[in-house]
Amino acid sequence: METRKVQVTGKSTYIVTLPKKWAKKSNLESGEMVSISYLDDGSLVISPHGFKNLKRNMKMNFDGNVKRLKREILGIYILDEYTSIEITGKNVDKDIKKEIKKLCKGLIGFEVVEDVGDKLVINDLLDKDEFTIARALKRMSSIVYLMMDELAVAMEEQNKNLFSEVVVRDNDVDRMYLLISKHFISRLHLHKPSKNDKLSLIESFYYRLAAEDLESIGDHVTKIAAICQDLSITEDQSLLISQLLRDSQKYFIDIMDIFRHVEKEKAHYMLDNLMSDSYDLLKLRDSSEPEMRIIIDSIKRIREYAKKITEYTIDLSQL
Repeated sequence: METRKVQVTGKSTYIVTLPKKWAKKSNLESGEMVSISYLDDGSLVISPHGFKNLKRNMKMNFDGNVKRLKREILGIYILDEYTSIEITGKNVDKDIKKEIKKLCKGLIGFEVVEDVGDKLVINDLLDKDEFTIARALKRMSSIVYLMMDELAVAMEEQNKNLFSEVVVRDNDVDRMYLLISKHFISRLHLHKPSKNDKLSLIESFYYRLAAEDLESIGDHVTKIAAICQDLSITEDQSLLISQLLRDSQKYFIDIMDIFRHVEKEKAHYMLDNLMSDSYDLLKLRDSSEPEMRIIIDSIKRIREYAKKITEYTIDLSQL
């Protein structure tokens, strides 16, 4: 780390010299403009005028292990360091390309732009001004709410097709979660945030935590739907599960609104009066048959994750 002495000229102008090595590398000349960005911790980022993050290309040689390749692509997506991935290799056949294209459909912004011979090229076309962390979390919570609603209806009507729709919809939740993770890592890299992104770095961290809990809620809703697809349950059991889901759902949207608007007093009220430790669910689970125990346990976990998001509101209120 280099240090510079602050100098004052006139009565109110503060001057700090720039490192010569950096200025030359950036091709700066006398009289040119630089851009200054303020960070949450009080730091400044100085960039040459018109500077943009360099477009970096990742070249990958496919060795035949498709699972490993998919993990690599997912890591590249989240770390947000490359704008293009070029995959080559004699084993890049039609089936492998189909697998990769399917993976890209689950990654917002990743598109296969070239498919020729034994080469596949993926570009990151994400518009960060359109998909901010806040917007992605709001969309994610709406999908999870819809899943809970559809699951309750499916239980009431014993609609097997609707159970299947709930399971499929979880893919949309995962896409939003990965997008939020990508945005958050980009903020950690000190990349310039979207002009529409009003969150501080600390707020982004809590949004990332909330997204993780939402993704877990979505997983448990999906788990219940998958079990109920193949499980024969009585009408009384269906109504019981539906009522438990409705009880959880009725304060779910309130929790997300309280979190986004950082309403501390409402969060305290929810935690003190509406979000118990689910002793009733524990008793019900212990008195039920194995399949019902799994379902009730998932409902209990849904409430626990919702409670964590409410507690994040208290943390954010301290900023």
